[in-house]
Amino acid sequence: MALTPLLLLLNEKWIQPRFGTKEQDDRQPDTIDEVCPVIIVGFGRFGHIVGRLLSANGDNATVLVVDSDHVDLLRKLGLKVFYGDASRHDLLHSAGVEQAKLLVVAIDDEERTLRIAETARTNFPHLTIFSRARGRAHAYELLEAGVDHVYRETLDTSLVMGVDVLRKLGFRSYQALRSARTFRRHDEEQLRELCHMRHDRKAYIDRARQAIQDLETILRDELAQTHDSGDGAWDVDSLLQELGGGKPAGDR
Repeated sequence: MALTPLLLLLNEKWIQPRFGTKEQDDRQPDTIDEVCPVIIVGFGRFGHIVGRLLSANGDNATVLVVDSDHVDLLRKLGLKVFYGDASRHDLLHSAGVEQAKLLVVAIDDEERTLRIAETARTNFPHLTIFSRARGRAHAYELLEAGVDHVYRETLDTSLVMGVDVLRKLGFRSYQALRSARTFRRHDEEQLRELCHMRHDRKAYIDRARQAIQDLETILRDELAQTHDSGDGAWDVDSLLQELGGGKPAGDR
């Protein structure tokens, strides 16, 4: 199931822009001839990364795609995918969901994602569901639907960029990475707390404002403690610069 760099380029440059997820057409669902511990719904720019990582580590997944044109093109690229609407419990049943352990919902359609999650949670409660979320509001809906493992599209990428920006400003790698970890942990905690009050606008805004202030205080205190303790000594790049031993590895 792994995509080579060439196939990855084809998928991102020509397949995905032309054939996004669309409503199911009149085509009949495929007969699924395999049972895997993981079912992945959607194999675009998000789902294929999950699938490639699993495949590279020796774990196969049954891949379901609702766009028939996308299915045909992926097959021409040598990928084994099945056509069908995963929001239908009978389709999940035919995909071997009773034997599966995990369901990964990786499509970018918010409404369909929610329908799939609700179908799986209602009919197959043994499944552990991992779901892509377009943003915070979508994440709230998924959490309310009983999906515990929710992954917002841009959160991790934004934090990676933030770490790189901090390092460019002179922060040691350990400081930047620890700050990002703290930010992520705090933000995930607040996501779950705020989910329960999001329908009360005043309470939500008041708590969100306080959460922002709390996080800034936590990060400042953490940075001050790092400076006081001399933490980050394992940061080889920074030590080389301080001791005059050479440039950081990324600048060589």
